[in-house]
Amino acid sequence: MSFSVPVIPSIRGIPYGDRKRINDEARRREGVVDMGSGNPDLPMPPFIRRRLMEALNDGCARYTSYYGLPELREGIARKLSDQRGLSVNPERELLVTHGVQEALYVVMRALLGSGDEVLIPSPHYASYSLNATACGASAVPVPLREADGFSPDMELLERAVTPRTRALALTIPSNPLGVVWSREIVEALAELAIKHNLVVLVDEIYSDFVFGDPPISMGTLPGMKERTFTFNGFSKSFMMMGLRMGYVAGPSGPMEAIKNLHYCVTLCPTSLSQVAALAALECPEEQVEPIIREYLERLDILYNGVVSLPGVTCVRPGGTFYVFPNIKHFGMGSLELAIRLVKEVGVLTLPGTEFGPHGEGYLRLSTCTDRSAIKDGLQRLRQFAERYE
Repeated sequence: MSFSVPVIPSIRGIPYGDRKRINDEARRREGVVDMGSGNPDLPMPPFIRRRLMEALNDGCARYTSYYGLPELREGIARKLSDQRGLSVNPERELLVTHGVQEALYVVMRALLGSGDEVLIPSPHYASYSLNATACGASAVPVPLREADGFSPDMELLERAVTPRTRALALTIPSNPLGVVWSREIVEALAELAIKHNLVVLVDEIYSDFVFGDPPISMGTLPGMKERTFTFNGFSKSFMMMGLRMGYVAGPSGPMEAIKNLHYCVTLCPTSLSQVAALAALECPEEQVEPIIREYLERLDILYNGVVSLPGVTCVRPGGTFYVFPNIKHFGMGSLELAIRLVKEVGVLTLPGTEFGPHGEGYLRLSTCTDRSAIKDGLQRLRQFAERYE
């Protein structure tokens, strides 16, 4: 008699993205220019690498405090206060996690249940909707329009609220759109959350990568600290993606339960990665600033190249690693175009549909490769686009 292992519906229902199909195509073709990855290419600053090697040579590999080294949490709290204006108790309101991905999961899993809804201005970072599904909740993507510069339409968000709406999830600055919302927009979103008694999840991982001043942190606004979970980490600004160091700050009551779930999932953050994170907090600015400047300069190159392509429009990015061009001119869906770009000109991009249904008609392109590859990729994209003039 055969036996089939049952899987609970909320987990079986997690959608598998189309990027596997695109990556499979890329593996079958030589000389592909990767303009789709969000995995930066520069090395960690030497200061961090030296500290990490010292810790490795010392045999630093024991379990640590379940919620992150006390000195690391204290350093992160100082950073949040000094750079983001957010006052956080490092003992009761802060958790160090295995990357922002784990932080998103444990927070959403602790707060959301079957029948709950999460409002997500969309196109959006896919983990919000994936985690909502894993929790048995429903993601409610609310369209962001290119004509509005991908700024939220507050009337649309208001109409999307139902008695089941529990949370509002955001990335500021935006992945995949590259836009940086103004203080007025962030304040309007805060007013919506307060009016409807919503929890706010805001990922600030790209807050260093902006032209001009960084956006205001949602949790600093009046009435928002007690309902806001602020996510950040060390991956992007310090080139520590593979070390998986994230954190979340939030109100102390629910954070106690979130810490318990974190313990079940990972026990504690990795010891060596926490040493690197401590080093990152002390890293000389002259080793960090060139990284930020390089990616912003690449972003200018990428944007200017994209808007010069025949038939392509694009909202100017305010930061991050990404542009999100409109490719409807080519008369095909985003996934079909992404696959054809790999097959025909050897350029890997991500279809906008990877970031929700409202991403149809767009691609996400990234600066996470060197300048020569970006210029090569743009030239190949031009060759493709010129066929449709």
